[in-house]
Amino acid sequence: MKRSYKSLIFIAAILVFAACKKQDYAELNKGDSPLILSATKDSLVLKEKDRNTEALTISWTTGSNHSTNSAIGYKLEIAKQGDNFVNAISEDLGNSVYSRKYNVGALNDSVKNHFNAVPGIMLILEARVIATAAADGASPEISPVKTIKVTPYQAVSPVLYLIGDATPHSWDANNATPMVPSVTNPGLFTWTGNLTLGNFKFITTLGQFLPSYNKGVTNTTLVYRDDNGQPDDQFQVTSPGVYSMEVDIINLTITLSLSSLPPYNRLWIVGDATPNGWNIDNPNEMQVDSSNLFIFNYNEILAAGEFKIPTATGNWGTDFYMPPTNHPALSSTAVQLTPGGSPDNKWQITTPGAYKIRLDLLTMKININSFTPYTQLWLVGDATPAGWNINSPAPMTANVSDPYEFTWTGPMTPGEFKIPTATGNWGCDYFMPLTDQQGIYSHLAKFIAGGSPDQKWRITEAGNYKITLNQLKETVDIIKL
Repeated sequence: MKRSYKSLIFIAAILVFAACKKQDYAELNKGDSPLILSATKDSLVLKEKDRNTEALTISWTTGSNHSTNSAIGYKLEIAKQGDNFVNAISEDLGNSVYSRKYNVGALNDSVKNHFNAVPGIMLILEARVIATAAADGASPEISPVKTIKVTPYQAVSPVLYLIGDATPHSWDANNATPMVPSVTNPGLFTWTGNLTLGNFKFITTLGQFLPSYNKGVTNTTLVYRDDNGQPDDQFQVTSPGVYSMEVDIINLTITLSLSSLPPYNRLWIVGDATPNGWNIDNPNEMQVDSSNLFIFNYNEILAAGEFKIPTATGNWGTDFYMPPTNHPALSSTAVQLTPGGSPDNKWQITTPGAYKIRLDLLTMKININSFTPYTQLWLVGDATPAGWNINSPAPMTANVSDPYEFTWTGPMTPGEFKIPTATGNWGCDYFMPLTDQQGIYSHLAKFIAGGSPDQKWRITEAGNYKITLNQLKETVDIIKL
C-alpha cells in the first residue's frame, strides 16, 4: 500500500513538471513591439455582384503586455475621418485575435447603415485597434490610425416579382408571380412558366407598383423606374407559350426564350365532382393530346360538386391550375396556375352529367362543355363494305345500356376508315385516330371537328372485325375475330 502511495506521488510530480514545461513564458511576454494596424487595401469600390466575396482584411501586431505575461484583449474601431472616433463602429474581439475580415456585402451594409454613406460617393474611414493587457494598472495601447477609402453601392432587391396581363396573375400586385433568386449570383433571378398575349414588367414589393424594372432601349435591357412620371415601357409577348427568363437587375439585362415543351407532361383532376373525389393520392388523370402536348383532356360523367387541377399527386401544397375566381360560370375560359393552391378557387358542377374538359397550357384557356352523345355513328372508308360512300356509310350499332358506346361487326379488307357523325357531308365532325394511318392496337380515338386534319385507321389484314367506340371517353377497340 505504501509503495503504491509513493508511486502516485512520483507520477503526480512528473505531470506537474510536464505541465510546467508546456507553459511558454516567452510566448506570453510580448516584448515592447509597437501596436501597428494594416489593411489589405487602402481604397475600395464595392460592387454588389461581389457581395459574397472578401473585400478587406484589417490586421494588427500583438502590441506589448509590458512583460507581465498577461493576456491582451483587442478592440477594433472604425469611424468617419474627422469624427475623432466618437461615432465609431466598435468591436471587442477578445484575446489572441489579430485580424478582422469583411466581405463586400457586410462592409457595404455597415458603412451605409452606420455612417449614412451615399451609394457611389467615396467615404474616408479611419481605423485603429486598442490593445489592453489584463494586468492590474496596465494602460491601453492605441495603434496609429489607418485611413481607408470606401465607395459603397446601392443594394438591389433580394426579391423580384413578375407582373402583367401576360403573366399568371395579371396586374394583381398583391399576387404577383415570384421569381427564383440565384444562390450564387447576386441580383440574378430566373423563372419558367406560361406567358399569354400581353405585357409584363417586374416589381420588387408585393402590393406596390414602384419601384419597378421596365423595358429598356431594347428587348434585352432593363431600366429602373421609381417615379410615376418616368416612362412605363413594358415587355410584350406576341406568341403565347412556355417561356424561360433570366433577369439580372444589377447589369440590367434580360434573356427570354420560348420553350417547345409544356411545363407539365402529366396533370390530374381532383374534387368531389370526379369519380375519385378528393383523393389527392389517387386523383383522376387527364389525357395528353398527342398532336399538341400543351393540351390536356378529361372526359367523364361528373357529379354535382367541385374540382381543380393539381400538377402533382400526394401533396395538397403543390401548384394547381384553378379559375381566377371561385365557382366561375362554366362558359368562362379563364385559368391560372396558382402556386401552392392558394387562394383555393375551384370550378363547380351544378348539373351532373357527361362533360368534356379541355385545358390548353399554351393559350392558358379551359373549355368545360357538357356532352350530349350522338345517336348514330358510321364507318366510312375502303376498308369497310360501304367504301368511301359518305351518303351511305356503314352504320354502327348503339349499346342500349350505354348511350356513349357504339359497335360494328363485319368483314373488312386492307385499307382505311374513319367514323363520321353524319352522312352526306365530308365536312362533318369525325372520330379519328390520334395519328394518321394508326393501326388496330391503339385504344385511343379523337374527336376532330370538321374532319381536319384527315386522319384514318389502317386495316392491313382482311377478316371479320369488331369495332367498339366510346364517344365520351374517346376510346376505341378494334379486334380481329
